[in-house]
Amino acid sequence: MTQTSTEYTYIETQSELNAFCAQAQQCKVLALDTEFVRTRTFYAQLGLIQAYDGQSLVLIDPLVELDLEPFWALLTNQNIVKVLHSCHEDLEVFKVYSGRLPQPLFDTQIAGQFLNEGTVLGFGAAVEQTLGITLDKGEARTNWLKRPLDETQLHYAANDVKYLLPLYHAFNDELQTRGLAEFNLLEAQLKVDQKRQEKDIQKLYLDFGNGWQLKRRELAILKELSIWRYQQAVKKNLALGFVAKDASLFAIAQRRPSDLASLKNIPNIHPSEIRIHGKAMLQCVERAKALELNDCPDVIPRLTDFSDYKQAFKYLKQLVTEASKQHDVPLPLLATKKQLNQYIQWQWKVPNSSVPEFDLPWRQALLFDALSQWKTRYSIDKLSSNPLLNKG
Repeated sequence: MTQTSTEYTYIETQSELNAFCAQAQQCKVLALDTEFVRTRTFYAQLGLIQAYDGQSLVLIDPLVELDLEPFWALLTNQNIVKVLHSCHEDLEVFKVYSGRLPQPLFDTQIAGQFLNEGTVLGFGAAVEQTLGITLDKGEARTNWLKRPLDETQLHYAANDVKYLLPLYHAFNDELQTRGLAEFNLLEAQLKVDQKRQEKDIQKLYLDFGNGWQLKRRELAILKELSIWRYQQAVKKNLALGFVAKDASLFAIAQRRPSDLASLKNIPNIHPSEIRIHGKAMLQCVERAKALELNDCPDVIPRLTDFSDYKQAFKYLKQLVTEASKQHDVPLPLLATKKQLNQYIQWQWKVPNSSVPEFDLPWRQALLFDALSQWKTRYSIDKLSSNPLLNKG
């Protein structure tokens, strides 16, 4: 039976869902949020969907027999701005459950960064700072898959979209006034585009921050293990760490065990990992050992291995800081340390570096002059030494 209160409607019937979706198709702005559980699983388990079109606030139960297609259609209606806060995990939920991503998207956390010198604010802090309302976050650890949900839990969930719309209007108005609205939307669109990209399992081993410590053969083993673990996690819907720990894969790559006895002698690998997956992990090792050395991944140089790195980074940050002031865009949003390093890696042709976000809208236009000046001094052909020429 559909539950109602003065502030929301709890939807668990198709007729109520259809009625809301028909109404929401006419709105200009739709606030969205999801509640989910993700402790041991690879994919988040959706427990509740919240939506507010300015007239009706609904809590949709995805655990009952509902055809959610009318709701999913709202996500790609180009006439409706979808508003979320800190969209990353919600985007993943929408992608898994509907195969779609919300567009156009307005992320109030990104907007807040533009307006608050790059400071990242949680939803509660943003609402309190902007609207003067203090929200109760006591239900943040709720098991959203358990039924029935009590009134306190539902009230908490409703607040996540109830105050999202006024937050959107406050932020959007100020962004328009300061001439930052277009940049804000482009940054949110970048998050959607990134989420649309499929995971390149051939590069999973690069997620290990200590991979630079390994030789080529060891990297080949880590690559095989990373692919195997990811495929197992997807197949069994288990979080990566519940298949095998990062530290276990790294230790196996270093030790190169040839049998179960030597595998068991590696410190700190949990016995259950060996009992369940020992043979599969050894097969990964053997596949990597069978490769020709030239077919193994290149060693992973650190930027600090380049003698010019410290001065190059300092100069790039100086130029980008000047661009930040010139265009009145907060430096932490225009260029993080990670993005600065990403750009240097790309320009210096570090193996497996990815296309830098500086080469994508909106940053490209704002940073064109700064990056041109940096390349004049620090292009790869002007380096005093290049460790890539002496790979082990």
